[in-house]
Amino acid sequence: MKNFEGYLSRIGMTLIHRSPNRETLVTVMDSHSRAIAFENFDVVLGKHISINGSDIEQKMVDGLRGGYCFEQNTLLKMALEKMGYTVAPFLARVRWGKSDDCDGPNTTFTHLVLKVKTQEGNDYLVDVGFAGTNSVEPIDLNVGQDPQYLPEGTFRVVPSKHPGFHVLELFVNNDEWRPLYEWRDDEQSPIVDLECSNWYSCTYPHARFTTQLFASRIIGYERHHILNDQYVIRMGHGINKEVKTETITSKARLLELIDTVFEIKLKDTDGIDRYLHKQS
Repeated sequence: MKNFEGYLSRIGMTLIHRSPNRETLVTVMDSHSRAIAFENFDVVLGKHISINGSDIEQKMVDGLRGGYCFEQNTLLKMALEKMGYTVAPFLARVRWGKSDDCDGPNTTFTHLVLKVKTQEGNDYLVDVGFAGTNSVEPIDLNVGQDPQYLPEGTFRVVPSKHPGFHVLELFVNNDEWRPLYEWRDDEQSPIVDLECSNWYSCTYPHARFTTQLFASRIIGYERHHILNDQYVIRMGHGINKEVKTETITSKARLLELIDTVFEIKLKDTDGIDRYLHKQS
C-alpha cells in the first residue's frame, strides 16, 4: 500500500500502539465500513473496474469514492498486510437471495472475501464488501459451527452441501439459518482468478451489478441503502428491525443522497439515473 497514512485518515483511524490482533482488526473493519461506502456506480456508468492496488487507492482513498467487493476487500487486504496481518483472498459463491442449489452450484464465484490470521495465530473471515448483511466484525474460524453473536446479528460457519466448501450463515426471523455465501480454503491468484471474476461481475449483461444501481453505508446504528430507485434506512436487524423507505424520483435527489448520506464524490454523473425507474 503506497498511501497507508492516507487510508488511515480516510477511515478516521490512528495506528498508535496497535498490534495485529483481533481488537485492532475489529476497529479497522468497523471504521472502514462506516467511512467507505459500498457502491457500483462505475459499473452503471460503463467504466472499467480495476483491481490493481494503485488504481484502487487512487479511487477509494484519494478520490473519496466507494467500490464493490473486489475493490473494498482488496483495499482492506493491502492495509491489513501493512499492519502485519497475514491475509489470503478467497473467491465465494453468493447464496443470499438465491434459489436452492441442492442439485449443484447455480452461481459462480462473484464475491471476494479474506481470511486473516492475527498475531495470536487465530484465523478470521473478514469481509467489508458484502453490503447489507455482512458482519462488521470478523467471523471466528476457530470455533467450529458454534453461533457467533455479533453486532449485525448471529452468524455461523458450517460445511457446505458441496464438498470442500464452507458456508457463512445468518440467523433470521428467530427460526431460520440463511446462507450468505460459500467458499473453500483455496487462495486465489490475483491475475488468473480474481481478475476473471471481477471482469465477469462488472461486464456480464445479466450480472447483479450490471443490472442494478446499488449503494450501502453504515451510519451510527443504521444501514443506509440505495437499490435502483429505492432509498432504504434499516435500524436493527432480524424481526426487531425498523425500515424506512423512500422512492427516489429524480436525478437531483439521487445525487443529493450520494453526496450527503453516502459521502461519495462522484464527478461523472451522466447516466447515473438510468435505473431510477427500474423495478428493484
